Amino acid sequence: MTRFLPRLLVVLVLTASLAACGFQLRGTGGWPSELDPVEIRGLQPRDSLYQELARGLRASGVEIVERRPDDRGVTLEIASVNDSRRALSVSDQARVSEYELTRSMRVRLRPADGEATDLDTLRASRTYVYDETAVLSRSEREEDLRATMNRDLVALLQRRVRALTGGGED
Repeated sequence: MTRFLPRLLVVLVLTASLAACGFQLRGTGGWPSELDPVEIRGLQPRDSLYQELARGLRASGVEIVERRPDDRGVTLEIASVNDSRRALSVSDQARVSEYELTRSMRVRLRPADGEATDLDTLRASRTYVYDETAVLSRSEREEDLRATMNRDLVALLQRRVRALTGGGED
């Protein structure tokens, strides 16, 4: 027991010093409090991207509302969402062996003062090896990759908003 005590002490000191310096894991910085609550426009509530946006924002302590109050909060306008798939490599039999999936969304942030800010186009992409003998697993794999890209887009959106507003929670 006594030989583990010095190691435990070192771990505790390192953990405390890391927390004291303000370090946060990427994506855990939160949503700026002046942009709460959030109304999401441009997506249907049953859409997987809407659900991931709502989940990610709620995890940051944000209230999602159907209609933003006139005096506070922000409207997140999803102007467009585009999906694409392109062949990355071809086998020696002239068959596609690898694909790249890309999901992009154009986003605008409209705070209570009404002045919209265009956040440009956010993109996430993933590649996968295509197996023509496993057609069902291919569609499941693409669905899993799209869910991952949705999470990536939400994290990218949160980082972009934090950078735009100068930080996370107060």
